[in-house]
Amino acid sequence: MEEFNVDRFYSRLGKIHSHFKKHKSGNLWNDVSCLSLQKGPFDEDNPFKKSTILHQYLFGYELPDVILLLTEAGNCYILATKKKCDYLQPAVDNVPAGNSIVGLTLIECQKGGGKNNIEQLDELERHAKIDESNGKKVAVGIILKESILNDKKPQDSNKNGKKSLVTAWEERMQDKVELKDVTVGLSIVMSVKEEMELDLLKKASILANKVLKRGVITRIENVIDTELSVTHEQLAGELDGMIEDPSKVNLSSVDKDLVQSCYFPIVQSGGSYDIKISAQSNNSTMKYDIILVSFGTRYSDYCSNIARTFLVDPPKKVAETYEILLATHEACLKVMRPGKPLKSVHQEAQKYLTKSGNKHLIKCLPKNLGFSMGLDFRDSNFLLTAKNQAVFKAGMVFTLSIGLIGVDLEQGDKKATNSKSHVKNLDKFALLVSDMVGIQADGSVELFTKHDKSLDQISYQVNDSDSDDSDDKEDSDAAYARKVSRQEDNFETGNRRSGRLASHNGPELSAGAAERQKKQLKIMERNNEKRLRELQRLGNKKNGKNDGGAEAEEIVAYNKTTQYPDFVLPNQVKVDMAKECVILPICGNPIPFHISTIKNVVLPDPDTATYLRINFYSSGVALGKDAPANTVKLIQKYAPYATFIRELTFRSLESQNLTQAYRQISELRKRIRQRELREQEEANLVEQEKLVRTRTERVPRLSDLSMRPVFFGKKTTGNLEAHTNGLRFLSTRHEQLEIMYNNIEHAVFQPCENEIMVLIHFHLKNPIMVGKKRQKDIQYFTEVIDASLVVDAGRRSMYDPDEIDDEQRERHLRKKLNTAFKEFCLRVEKTSKKYGYGVEFETPYRDLGFMGTPSREMVFVQPTMNCLVNLTETPFFLVNMSLVDHVHFERVSYMSNSIDMVLIPKDHAKPVWRVDMIPTSDKDHVQDWLTDMEYSYTEGPMNLNWKQIMQTVQADDRFYMDTHDDEVTPKDAGWEFLSMQAKEDEEEEDTDGDDSVFSDGGSDQGSSDEEDEEEDASEEFDSESSEGSYDGDEDLEEQGMDWDEMEREAAADDRRKSRENKDSSASKKPPAKRRRR
Repeated sequence: MEEFNVDRFYSRLGKIHSHFKKHKSGNLWNDVSCLSLQKGPFDEDNPFKKSTILHQYLFGYELPDVILLLTEAGNCYILATKKKCDYLQPAVDNVPAGNSIVGLTLIECQKGGGKNNIEQLDELERHAKIDESNGKKVAVGIILKESILNDKKPQDSNKNGKKSLVTAWEERMQDKVELKDVTVGLSIVMSVKEEMELDLLKKASILANKVLKRGVITRIENVIDTELSVTHEQLAGELDGMIEDPSKVNLSSVDKDLVQSCYFPIVQSGGSYDIKISAQSNNSTMKYDIILVSFGTRYSDYCSNIARTFLVDPPKKVAETYEILLATHEACLKVMRPGKPLKSVHQEAQKYLTKSGNKHLIKCLPKNLGFSMGLDFRDSNFLLTAKNQAVFKAGMVFTLSIGLIGVDLEQGDKKATNSKSHVKNLDKFALLVSDMVGIQADGSVELFTKHDKSLDQISYQVNDSDSDDSDDKEDSDAAYARKVSRQEDNFETGNRRSGRLASHNGPELSAGAAERQKKQLKIMERNNEKRLRELQRLGNKKNGKNDGGAEAEEIVAYNKTTQYPDFVLPNQVKVDMAKECVILPICGNPIPFHISTIKNVVLPDPDTATYLRINFYSSGVALGKDAPANTVKLIQKYAPYATFIRELTFRSLESQNLTQAYRQISELRKRIRQRELREQEEANLVEQEKLVRTRTERVPRLSDLSMRPVFFGKKTTGNLEAHTNGLRFLSTRHEQLEIMYNNIEHAVFQPCENEIMVLIHFHLKNPIMVGKKRQKDIQYFTEVIDASLVVDAGRRSMYDPDEIDDEQRERHLRKKLNTAFKEFCLRVEKTSKKYGYGVEFETPYRDLGFMGTPSREMVFVQPTMNCLVNLTETPFFLVNMSLVDHVHFERVSYMSNSIDMVLIPKDHAKPVWRVDMIPTSDKDHVQDWLTDMEYSYTEGPMNLNWKQIMQTVQADDRFYMDTHDDEVTPKDAGWEFLSMQAKEDEEEEDTDGDDSVFSDGGSDQGSSDEEDEEEDASEEFDSESSEGSYDGDEDLEEQGMDWDEMEREAAADDRRKSRENKDSSASKKPPAKRRRR
C-alpha cells in the first residue's frame, strides 16, 4: 500500500466542505447539519458505489467499515480500526493553512461489529450533536441509496452474524435524526477534475485507443478475411483479455495491476442491437453486416469509454445514415461549452436532424446521449438527457454517445447488395459512436479518444455487387460502397479481403495519385486546425510572462578617474589589459573605451608620420556577425536618442607608441572574441547528473568501437558500456565520454546490410562537450569493410577461391556484428527500463529509403519510426519528424529527372531542412510514405526563397486561418499557397491552349461543330482548327528544345549575322537605313 497523500486528502475534503457550507440550504445538500459518509464492506460486484468512489477520491483506496463524519464547522471525525487509523495518522495535526477543514480526529474501534464499539459510537454521536431540541430532528446527510435503511437493500452483518459497525451506526441514527440524501452535492464536487485526474483519464483513453486499434480492429479484420465463425461473447471475452493484459496489444510497459475493464465488452451484429450501456453480448455468431463494439477501460481507477460501428458491405442508405450520425456528433460537440445546460446536447441533436432533413431519425435517438465520467463510470446526476438542468463546467469529462437504433432498411435499399452479403438479412439496423470529451476553460472541447471514425476507416467491402444492378445504375449502392471502402480482391490466395485493410498492405495497393491528393486535402485541413490549437496554447502560456532574452548589461570600466592605471599619459594611446579597456587622448584628456565597443583597428604603413585609425560599433551601419551580443543590445537600446562615435584617428611622429597600442588592441580583441565564442559554446550546456556505475552485475559492453565525432586526431576507438543511469565510452587513450539516458532524444540502431558499417547513433536533447566543441549527435560504429580498401579493377574469375572465401568471411562478419549490436541495444533497453528510464532504439526502414543530397554528397536517406536519417556519412542528417510542419517538393516538372524536398519546421524562426536531387522515380514512393504518416505536402515547379518565406510566415498571425483580418475575405490556410502557383499556371496554359486551337470568336461555333463532328464538320473550321493546332504545337516545341537543337539554332543565327555583316560592309548605305520604311 502506498503512503497516504495528506495534501490531496485535505484539498479534496476541503472542496467538499466548502461547497457544503456555501450551498447548504439548497437542493444539493438538503439543509443538513453534518455529513455522515460511511462505507460498508467490500462489494466486488459493484465497484462503482458512491461510497467506494468517495473513498478512492479522498484516501486513494477503498477502506471498508469506516465512518466519516464532517460537521459544518469543519471538524472531521473518522471511526475505523487500528490498522486504518495508522494509515490515516499522518494527516492528524497537519491541516494546510487556508483550508476550510479545522481538524481531523481518529476514533479507533474494536473488531466485532457495533456491539463491541458502543462507547465509540456514543462519542461519534456527541460530535454529531444529535438531539431533539425544540421538537425538531437534526438533519444528517448520507448516501441514502446505499443505506441499510433502504428497503431494497437487506441489512448487512459481519462473518459471525453480528451487526457490522456501519449497520449499528445507521440504526442508531434512524429514530434520532432525519436522514437526507447528499449524493448530488458529492457528484458536483467530484465532477470537476483536477490536472492529475485529467491526466489519468487521458491515459485511460489512450489505452482504449490502443486496444481498439491494435486489438479490436485487427481481430475483426482477421475474422472477416478468414471467414471465421466467432460468437459475440467469444469476441467480447478476447477483448476483455486484451484490456486486462495490455501486453497483448504491445503495451508491455503498462502495469497490469493498474488496468481493468469497466464492464464486460459489448459486441453486437446480425440485426439484434441494444445501444444502452447495460447491454450484453449474446452467444450468436457474429455476422458480417453492421458490427457494434463498445468497451470501457480503467486506469488507476479512472474510467474511459469508447464505441465504434464497423460496416461490412454497407448499402448506400447505411453509409449515408452513418455520415449523418457523424455530423450529429460534431454538432453536439459544439454545444458542450462551460455554462451551457446538459440538456442542450440532446436538443442540438434533434435540431440538427430536423435542419438537415432527417427528422424521421429523431425517434431513433436514445433518451441518454452520454454521462459524466471519472472515478465513477456513470454519474447518474450528469446524464445528457433532454431534461437535465445541470450545466457544463470547465474540467468536466463526459462520454458523448451518439447512436441511432431501429432504423428501417427496406428491400429497395438492399437491391444492389450482393446476395451473399449478410446485410441482405437486415430489416432494421443501429449505429453507435462514443468518445471521451473534456470540457476546456477556453470554451473548446478536447477529444480524449482520438481514433479515426470516418466512413472510409470503418467500412469493409468483401462481396462484389450484383452485376445486373450495377450495369443499370452508375450511382448504385455497390458503386457507392466501392468508393467508400476501396475494395480489392486477393486473387493469389482466393480469400476475400477488406478494402480498408488492403489499402494499407503495401505500395502495390495504393489508391494512386488522385486518391493520395484527396487524402492530402484532409490532412492539410486537420494539420491547420491542430497547429491553430498548438499556437493558441503557446500564446496562453506566454501571456503575462516576460521575454526570456537577457537585458543589455551596462559597461563600466572605471567608476572614477582615480582608478585609472598609473601609466596613463594625457597625449598617448594606452591599453589596460586588466580592465579590457583602451584609453584614448581626446582634447588632452584620457577617455576610456571598452574593448567591446571597438569594431576594428587599422595601422597604415607609416610615411612621414604614423597613423592609428580606430573604428567603433555604432547605429545606422551593419554591425556584422562578430559584434558582441551585449554591444548589439546596447546600441539598440540607445540608438533612438544617443550620439555615437564612429571613428577616431591618431597621428604621431614617433611610431613606437601607436604600434604598441595597435598590437595590444588586436591581441585584446582576439582574447575577448575567443572568450565570447567559448561562452556561446557552453551557453546551452545543461549540467548532467553523474554516472552511476553498475557494480553488482555484469554490464552490457561493446568493444573495439570507433566514435564520431572524435576527441582529437583522426580516429577514436574504445569500449562502450551501459550502466545504471547512462552509457560510458572509454577510449584507448583513456578519454571518457558519458551519455545519460535522460538526455537521449533518439537512439538509432542501423544494421549493416549494404553499408560498410554497423552503427549505434544517439541524438541528444541537450548538447555535450566532445573535446572543445558542443555535439548533439554521437555515433559508435564498426566497419565491416575498410572504407579505404582499393578494389582490383582487373577481370577476375567467378570461380576464384580467394574471392569466394572473402565474400563468405564478409557475410559471416556482417551477421556476427549485426547480432552483437542488436543484443547490446536490447540489453541497454532492458537496463534503462529497469532503473526507470525509457531508452528505445529505432531501426531505419530500408525499403522506404531513397537517394538524396541533404548536405554535400548523394546518400541513402531512410525513415525510422520518428525520424528521417542518414547516419553513414558526415555531417549526420537526422530530422525529428514530429517537429516538421509541412513538406514541399521543388523542381517538379515532366522535364526534370530529379526533385528537391524541403522539410519546413513548426518553429518558423528556424531554417528549413533540405534533401536535394531526389530521383523523380522516387517521388510517388516518398509521397505515399508522407501520406501514410499524415504529413501534408505540396509541390511546385521552381526553387523558392525560403528565408524570405519563413520571415513572412512568422510575421503572419493568421497564417493557419482561412480568412484575412476582417474574418470575411477568404485566403489560403496554412501552406496551401505553395500549390496555388502551379494551379494558376495550369489554368493559364489551358486558356492559352484553347485560344491557339480555336479561331478568333469561334468558341461557340467550335463547341457546336465538335458535338456534330461526324455529320456537319465544315472544311473552313477544319482548316482553322488544324492551323491553330499546328501553331500551338510549334510553340510547345520551341519551349521544349533540347541542348543540341539550341546549339544548332545558335550556329545558324551566327552564320546569318555573319552574312549580314558582309552585305552591310559591301553596301554603300548602312543596313539600318535600308530597312526603314
